[in-house]
Amino acid sequence: MRGWVAVRAEDAVLFGVTAAGLALFVAPLFAGSRFPQPVLLFSALVAVSALVALAVALQTHRLSTRLLAILAALVAIDATLRLVIVIGLLGFSPIFFLIIAGGFVMGPSFGFAGGALTLLLSAVLTAGLGPWLPYQMLAAGWVGMGAGYLGRISGHRTSPRIIAVLSLYGCAAGFAYGILLDLWEWPLLIAAGSSPISWASGIGPGPLLHRFGGFYLATSLVYDSFRAIGNLLLVAVLAPAVIGALERFRRRFLVVWNVDQPVSEQAPVKISADVGTPA
Repeated sequence: MRGWVAVRAEDAVLFGVTAAGLALFVAPLFAGSRFPQPVLLFSALVAVSALVALAVALQTHRLSTRLLAILAALVAIDATLRLVIVIGLLGFSPIFFLIIAGGFVMGPSFGFAGGALTLLLSAVLTAGLGPWLPYQMLAAGWVGMGAGYLGRISGHRTSPRIIAVLSLYGCAAGFAYGILLDLWEWPLLIAAGSSPISWASGIGPGPLLHRFGGFYLATSLVYDSFRAIGNLLLVAVLAPAVIGALERFRRRFLVVWNVDQPVSEQAPVKISADVGTPA
């Protein structure tokens, strides 16, 4: 019962963050360039949301303070990788591998925080602060969160079948990340109504989706394919070893103590005064 409540508390926080984040992605489709872009405010809100998710996971014993040290190490390594390879090979970047592996082993809150905080730290290191940052943080956080839910329902985590499923997830996540970022950027990138694939105000959802599909196929599909294929290959080759190592850390650093019910003390036996002491 206690475990069920812990899972539901974690899920409730992540669901709330996801709902608010999706609103940020969808709003520009209706408001266009009029939608405000307070970079620091949105980025701070995403970072705080990640910390709240971690706090709930700590309070419900889904994570431990020692596992937070593992999270900090993974974020630092990932941000350094992005510092070395900011753009990567076309759309490919190695940072998603650790986000996926960490979330898969440690859980959705760990994965969301890992993705969001990695993008935040790398933006600080590369001076990449811009209106895109909170959206990158959310999208990367969702990649890690999805891997966490996949890990929750998986059995033997390093079996070939599970690694194959996780590799396909990494591929799909590569495309999903690019689509989400395009969804936000599209209304701001091309002058409204200037071409058949540009955003236009006041049209229905069907024509809007048709225009966005044309925009994505023309501008981003090939670029995102490199990210998706890179994720698939990295997960397929490196995941068994990395997931095995993270599993050992989790077993060692996540200890849940079960407190036994105290045994009631028996009342002392009263000896009758008529009983004599043997000689």
